Amino acid sequence: MRPVVPLLIAALAFAAPAAAGPVPLGQDGQTSVPALDVPSSDLMSPEGNQSRVEHILTERALKGAPLDAFNAALFGPRLERTKVAFPVTVRQDRIAGVPVLIYEPNGGVAPSRRRQLLINVHGGGFVGCFTECGGLESIPIAALTGLKVVSIDYRLAPAARFPAASEDVAAVYRALLKEIPAKGIGLFGCSAGGLLTAQSLAWFQTHDLPAPAAAGVFCAGGDPGMGGDSRIIGMVLGDGEAPDGPAGGPPRGYMQGARPDDSAAFPASDPATLRRFPPTLIVVGTRDFALSSAVNLHSKLVANDVDARLHVWEGGRHAFFYDVRVPEAREAYDVIAKFFTDRLR
Repeated sequence: MRPVVPLLIAALAFAAPAAAGPVPLGQDGQTSVPALDVPSSDLMSPEGNQSRVEHILTERALKGAPLDAFNAALFGPRLERTKVAFPVTVRQDRIAGVPVLIYEPNGGVAPSRRRQLLINVHGGGFVGCFTECGGLESIPIAALTGLKVVSIDYRLAPAARFPAASEDVAAVYRALLKEIPAKGIGLFGCSAGGLLTAQSLAWFQTHDLPAPAAAGVFCAGGDPGMGGDSRIIGMVLGDGEAPDGPAGGPPRGYMQGARPDDSAAFPASDPATLRRFPPTLIVVGTRDFALSSAVNLHSKLVANDVDARLHVWEGGRHAFFYDVRVPEAREAYDVIAKFFTDRLR
């Protein structure tokens, strides 16, 4: 594979800490981190490290562009590569009045799998829809599982606020349950879609809907703030930016106005809600700003006797598996596909 930015990768690979020794530590535990030169991880593939650098540089070049143009330029080429690597069919539809994209493996779904399907809820920070929305998440999984994947184009901020997206997911899920039993359905998403997956599972509980057979919370956890250490370190190392504002403030954007005690908004905070989660797969990278949130969700699910699996890829940035050129992405796809095919009945 032709390196994307070989000189920059080489410089990162041989960089060294600018200083060594104790760092200032406050009584409250706050640590003042000195300036450091952090190399790319030598445990991640060269393609994975190159993909991260390419993402950061492309994102910086697009700064200030309209959201649709930003998403098309950043994610459009990845979508085209994904379609070449994993041929599927795609069509638009509406289910319960909600727009969806339906992905199926080339040749269609085998008769033995027609009572099974996956629901995808795309990422985008609850404010945007990548080019073709959930294609980057749905296409590889449809191809590898042989299952139909229904990707939901749920309502977004600023026009919508919580719980609009959960309502859309529930409406689609309720309609699909008329044809497919819950034991044959899986739900998954990455980033905002990962959080929405957790929120939807909580929403189902309070609206008399059965839990699906399995769920995938990727690049996210069960708390909208995505706090913890990785909110700072992951953002710096994975996206090349400092985090936006202090942690712990009132919910913003799509989550503005959500009550902190609402388990449908903050599912990781309520053991009773987590206890009723189905088997859950959590996928994240070590340079993802959502790593701490993902680890926190996994720990709490395990503490509440849920079959929860945490898979962490070294060096992976936020949504690292959106790039099919990265070997770790192929590994993640295989883990996700096996998890669902093993659990859907």
